[in-house]
Amino acid sequence: MNRIRGFLSHMCVICSLVSIIARILDWYNPYMDFTGHIGGFQMFLYVSVMILGFTRKQTVERFGRRKCKI
Repeated sequence: MNRIRGFLSHMCVICSLVSIIARILDWYNPYMDFTGHIGGFQMFLYVSVMILGFTRKQTVERFGRRKCKI
């Protein structure tokens, strides 16, 4: 499970960088429509972030407060 979470974390970073770079390129050259061509990257980013959120580990501290352990 940790290997899958590690892979998804790395893919989230890569897809985020692709989205940011496409947004910047689209800002400088709007006629190329870079943001229209990265829909697959954005969908994978959204799905992997949701999976990471659902599979996070939670531990209970001494006084009953929950602490998220990633």
